[in-house]
Amino acid sequence: MVHDAEAAERREMEQHPDVRGIRILRFLGPGLLVAMAGVGTSHLVTAPLAGAHFEFALLWVLPVAFLFKWQGFELAMRYTAATGESILAAYTRIPGPKNWAVWAVLLATVIIGCTAVGAIVAAAAAVLWAAFGVGSLLFYGIVLSLLAVGLLLAGKYRGLEMVNKVLAVILVIGTVVAFVIGGVRAEAWGHLLLPAIPAGSALLVAGLMGWMPTDLSVGVWASLWMKNKRRGMVRVREVLGPQAVENTPAEVRPYADAWFKASLYDFRLGHIVSWIMATMYLLLGAMILFTRAEKPEGAGTILAISNIFTNTVGPWMFPVFIAGASAALFSTVLIIFDGFPRTFAASLTALVEPRADRPWWTERTLMRLMMGVMVVCAIIALTVFPNPAFLVPAAGAVSFAISPVLFAVNLYVALKFIPARYRPSRFVIVWSWISIVALTLLTLWIIPQSLGWL
Repeated sequence: MVHDAEAAERREMEQHPDVRGIRILRFLGPGLLVAMAGVGTSHLVTAPLAGAHFEFALLWVLPVAFLFKWQGFELAMRYTAATGESILAAYTRIPGPKNWAVWAVLLATVIIGCTAVGAIVAAAAAVLWAAFGVGSLLFYGIVLSLLAVGLLLAGKYRGLEMVNKVLAVILVIGTVVAFVIGGVRAEAWGHLLLPAIPAGSALLVAGLMGWMPTDLSVGVWASLWMKNKRRGMVRVREVLGPQAVENTPAEVRPYADAWFKASLYDFRLGHIVSWIMATMYLLLGAMILFTRAEKPEGAGTILAISNIFTNTVGPWMFPVFIAGASAALFSTVLIIFDGFPRTFAASLTALVEPRADRPWWTERTLMRLMMGVMVVCAIIALTVFPNPAFLVPAAGAVSFAISPVLFAVNLYVALKFIPARYRPSRFVIVWSWISIVALTLLTLWIIPQSLGWL
């Protein structure tokens, strides 16, 4: 029976997926989750606020963030697609103090996860508050946090994900319609090539750099999601052993290659769509909200953003926006309550391996622990801070500050441990080094200003 099962698994790998043309869309997953991970904070809140407060002056931040962080994410996904193991496993083999890269990821996960969760949950709660007009952010925040944790623990969120995807598509269509109707002045595009930090904007710039398209440590999440999906080289490694990574049998190589291609396409598509959406939201914020005497703050931000749609399209667009925004924001809440705890648990078990005499030291138990901590942090943020939205740029600034280090680690891992046939091209390597240098210089320029040191 065992031999029959192994034979069946091998036959399955010999039937590689068809990834030609639009057929590849059927195999999208972790890459789109990366794109969705920051939508609730970066796109629906931070980008419109940047436009509302500074008009088009911060438009240059978006291409800089998306282009210079591009390979930082993709290299993490490339590693898992090429080797079948999570990138955290490679972090344990990096030279220097033992497991320093894993410790760095763990520290970033705890700091950013516990800081950002309040703002992300507050943004999602604000949509419900805007929709119903009664209750408090604290009430809606607690309900959303517990609902997300409950769905993740029960594994009953697949159907909800499908509904969310449909509503998210509606939000995208509505955004495009509002953008086209609203129109953009030609002068706005000049700011793409004019880097500037207007007075009072440094923290917001750091937040945009950190959250666009999302925190760079989310590349680790994508790697873990890919491993959990058990497709491509992950499956080859499970069935044929680690030696099959370097010496993949000819009959299963098309299967591994097809999934490798799908993984990179998955991320690139999500990255490009995310960039376009972020640009539209910043421009809409500049066109509609900048001229207002009172700038939106806190929960009022969501109402202000809904006005963008009602002012450009019509009052009927309000419920459409609320439905789409609710889907996008709750998807972000689900993703962070999965991604941060999953990375927390995987990092700790990489540092201290589970053993029979420690039955409580498992990834599942540690995930539950981090979920509980994040719920508590969300409640504290919603209770203590009248405007938890300010935590978004603060957490983004922390993410931005460590992004060059995470990027350099991912590049080292890709060049050192990925099999030759899957290694990045010369162009990707050169662009990665340019990106690391650029992000480092930008960090040295922006972070001191956000702290008031310059």
